[in-house]
Amino acid sequence: MTTHAPVRTLFYLRPLILFLSLMNIGCGGSSYSPSPQPLPGPGPDIMQGSWTISFHSDVFPDSYTVLEANLTQAGTKVFAGATSALVYQGTTLQATIPLTSLGSKCDSGGVGQITLDGTLSNLQETTQTLTFMVTENGALGSAVINASASTNGTQLLNGTYTVPAACGFPEDHGTFQGFQDSVRFSSANTYHGTFLGDAVTVQLASDTGFGISATGTFNGTPFNLTGSATGFFLTLTGQISGRAVTWFGLYDSSYNEIQVYDSDGKRLGLLGGNSWDY
Repeated sequence: MTTHAPVRTLFYLRPLILFLSLMNIGCGGSSYSPSPQPLPGPGPDIMQGSWTISFHSDVFPDSYTVLEANLTQAGTKVFAGATSALVYQGTTLQATIPLTSLGSKCDSGGVGQITLDGTLSNLQETTQTLTFMVTENGALGSAVINASASTNGTQLLNGTYTVPAACGFPEDHGTFQGFQDSVRFSSANTYHGTFLGDAVTVQLASDTGFGISATGTFNGTPFNLTGSATGFFLTLTGQISGRAVTWFGLYDSSYNEIQVYDSDGKRLGLLGGNSWDY
């Protein structure tokens, strides 16, 4: 996992500036006074990277929408294209929850397109404000989440959002939080599990970007899958025994486990990476 290190401020310069000022006064009464030194703000591209953002409805308290996005930042603009964002629905914020649905409320039997467009403002020493729109395009129509929160580059804090009525659902509003983290696997990471009675062993490896490859066996048959990580969500596609498969995996870093679902959001099984999982 990677996070941004906090930016060090220049408080250590102030005693030196004060000392030099007093020395000038004592050596001839100079009226020179140095200009205050500006404090640095958060580093550049603080939003760049992989984020998990959880929206909690005030209208439907048991409803959560979780956005996984690989964000790109250009100056004060922040965005994620359709290949860099996805959402799922759940009833709690725990990573091990069974999904109530994969995709947005505007989807029906598949995963639609999700995009994010945002702007950073109110640039302060340690925080900034991120205002953004998440557009959900699915088979049932389109919905737009309008949201705003403060950020220190590693977290989204005090977030609020609204969603106008869309896709057969009433208006919604609530709060949200988010954090930046990334999922990285080496070829030494081996996971074991059982999918509907079939034994599965998988080795995962990350590339230098967000790509992931998977090699393993499914009931003894070797397979190779490729895909990418979006936040804590893994998407893997390929063929097993001549049959096309798409796996969506929700990674739980606390237990080093992956809940795996098919393209319709149906749970296939659990892949465990710890010795006590198998």
